[in-house]
Amino acid sequence: MPKSKVRLLLIRFFSFLRMLAVAYMVGVANIVKQESKFMEDTFVKTELVEEQEDDEPLE
Repeated sequence: MPKSKVRLLLIRFFSFLRMLAVAYMVGVANIVKQESKFMEDTFVKTELVEEQEDDEPLE
């Protein structure tokens, strides 16, 4: 292969690696970690407390 073809192949290879790195940083990392965050999620989780008929919390 002439030098120009080797250089072109290397440029395409490194640009593909760069594209993979950017995609990972943008969002694929969440899929790999199996995390999901939505806008509806609250920062502080609230706890649901059930009450008995006489309005006292369950123990």
